[in-house]
Amino acid sequence: MLYHLKDKKIIFNEFFKIEKATVSWQRSSGKMGRSVTRYVIRRGDSVGIIPICPDGIILVRQFRYPAAREGVDPYLWEIPAGMVDKGEKPEVTAKRELKEEIGVISSKIIPLISFFLSPGALDEMFHLYYTRLSDCGEIVQVGGVEEEEEDLEVKKFDRSQIIEMIQNGEIIDSKTIASLMYYFLKFSE
Repeated sequence: MLYHLKDKKIIFNEFFKIEKATVSWQRSSGKMGRSVTRYVIRRGDSVGIIPICPDGIILVRQFRYPAAREGVDPYLWEIPAGMVDKGEKPEVTAKRELKEEIGVISSKIIPLISFFLSPGALDEMFHLYYTRLSDCGEIVQVGGVEEEEEDLEVKKFDRSQIIEMIQNGEIIDSKTIASLMYYFLKFSE
């Protein structure tokens, strides 16, 4: 399948960029469609890491302003995650985020899967990793980078608690749900 980019320009440029484009693409019939305007949030790639302890999985809970809406608790349970810095390899980001968010260093970061988070609007590719920690005694209770106003509650949950939290709507972050369910599917007990 082909596409043709007629025009594009950045119309917003701060923490992320918004690009406005005029594009057409090949339809399933083989003919090119008409040109239409599309917008994309250029944010860059991100990583998530599932820290596995002998008796559970570590999650972090943090305030997410975009989730602050009526009827929703904006303090979300998530896997440790963060944005890939320019020129940084995703594995390096995963190790950095693990240290920043839960206070541990892991030498063995194992890749699981990569996927787009919301390709209808974002260019962000999410890279998922996991690590097995032999001792979770060094896990901090409150993590994050103070300069970024991160104030993360850090807590360990077992598999059945996590599944129940997803079913009860206590875990509502899509990357966390997809990541944990993929991990459970891949490593079913």
